[in-house]
Amino acid sequence: MSTPTNQQAYAKLKELVEAIDVRDSQALQQEFGISNAVADEIYESIDEYFDKGTKLSIAPEETAFDSRGQQRPFIDAYETNDKALGLECVLFANGAPGEAILHIEVSESDGQLSVYYKYVGS
Repeated sequence: MSTPTNQQAYAKLKELVEAIDVRDSQALQQEFGISNAVADEIYESIDEYFDKGTKLSIAPEETAFDSRGQQRPFIDAYETNDKALGLECVLFANGAPGEAILHIEVSESDGQLSVYYKYVGS
């Protein structure tokens, strides 16, 4: 297993947030292995932070990992002990940074990227 690059992790994270935004439980299950029960928990967490109809997204890739001008980057990446890339991602609401932070891990094995959803917090 090798550690994914920030660019690889960003691409998977973007796909995940897009699926969460449209509440596509089928895509969450097929693409990310997230069960319907966990998808429901994700939606409940999102509903605690954002009004219904809010468009969820993440920071543009060119600024996502950059901490200049702010305390921390919009996407904070770190290598875990098992060579996965941990991501703490500020979720954007209608194009602006919100309070909610999505925590995931992205790993690579045999050229395939896998996403492990951890939780949404602040």
